[in-house]
Amino acid sequence: MILGYSEEQLKEKKGYATAKEINQQPRLWRELFNILLHQKREITEFLNPIFQIKDLKIILTGAGTSAFVGYSSEGYLRRMLGLDVEAIDTTDIVASPENFFFKDKPTLLISHGRSGDSPESLATIELAEKIIKDVYFLNITCNKDGKMAKSTVGKKNSLNIFMPEESNDEGFAMTSSFTCMLLTDLMLPHIEEIESQKDLFEKLAKEAERIIEEDARLVEEISKNDYDRLIYLGSGNLKGCAAEAALKSLELSRGEVNTNFNTPLGFRHGPKSVINDKTLLGFFVSNNPYTQKYDLDLIKEIANEAGQRKLMAFLPEDLQIDGIDYIFKLRQDFTNVEEAFLTPLYIIYAQMLAFYKSLNLGITPDNPNPEGRVNRVVKGVIIYEYV
Repeated sequence: MILGYSEEQLKEKKGYATAKEINQQPRLWRELFNILLHQKREITEFLNPIFQIKDLKIILTGAGTSAFVGYSSEGYLRRMLGLDVEAIDTTDIVASPENFFFKDKPTLLISHGRSGDSPESLATIELAEKIIKDVYFLNITCNKDGKMAKSTVGKKNSLNIFMPEESNDEGFAMTSSFTCMLLTDLMLPHIEEIESQKDLFEKLAKEAERIIEEDARLVEEISKNDYDRLIYLGSGNLKGCAAEAALKSLELSRGEVNTNFNTPLGFRHGPKSVINDKTLLGFFVSNNPYTQKYDLDLIKEIANEAGQRKLMAFLPEDLQIDGIDYIFKLRQDFTNVEEAFLTPLYIIYAQMLAFYKSLNLGITPDNPNPEGRVNRVVKGVIIYEYV
């Protein structure tokens, strides 16, 4: 059984790939640790000299979910590396490269890609080579045969890190690809002592297995609610988690569930107007004591307001909160684990909810847009020459 369904049932519903890829994440994280351990020396020898370059700019990039990897790791990397780190979508860079790339600004471009074939990702690399005098490329990708990986093979200023082969998701929605690329980002400051991170990988994997085993049934029950608006909220690094969570339900519901994301503080500045009686809100609560105060304030505020909207809270520990319809708590002790590492766990709830809602709506999760208006690898993009 996978997420409560047999393989036969999932294949009949055209949801087998998506369910399998959600379910396989704990196993792939363990495999990823071994990949990083094996490539430790190569990664260290590539990155260490680059990190010493004066006035270095690090850009985390990708499109869609691959961009949200950077959203989820940006703050942590900026703090741990003590360097200028910024997440910028390839779709922004390609349209206006002069706003982001500067000839005399040394730059490390960290590109994320499941397929490595997105036209904007390839164009971003080409633009960086064309515009920036001193540029370096770190490609984190799930496809060793993708154009991204091949475009930089053999170049001294480039390195590829390949994710576990099974993370090159066959389903439409990125799931295991997202969490594997994110964990790779989060390990970059620790690559020299990667051995010391084994216990953390195991802790994350075990908690993820528990979430899938114990909490899937309640997530499926939530998906049966009659909501057509879904808002995810997260502060700090968890804003990236909220962005990815919202995209998952938007994709797998084929837009029938209108989704959005924000921070708890930002939500009050207009976006809160979206709430009606058919709205489901999900709060990704931080384990940072300071940040958590802002998360809990908004939860309490909305919980005390009139209306039939439903509230979900994803908690890092046992917190007492009134007025919440559905509460999910991590069972292991994550109080001393950096906030950014909550995203691989919290996002599994959002992946499962998107999957179950898709089934409830009679949509095929593995390909929610069979008519081809939206595709697994984006189509129809014309890349123009930049002069």
